[in-house]
Amino acid sequence: MNILLLPVDAGKYLGPEGHPVPPNTLQWWRTKGKGPKYINRGGRIFYRKCDLDEFIESGVTDPKAVA
Repeated sequence: MNILLLPVDAGKYLGPEGHPVPPNTLQWWRTKGKGPKYINRGGRIFYRKCDLDEFIESGVTDPKAVA
């Protein structure tokens, strides 16, 4: 089951404790074709938790691969 999150909740999920990603940053990412996948239902934006996890994993760098 995919959990749907509103932008404010998605920002809390993506950011470190006490430092959420602001909803306007998520909006900017959407306009630029960046950031996590999202769903637009009748003009309302939702994020699936599984897509947020995928977005987080895409930013993980293996230090061994960089060296």
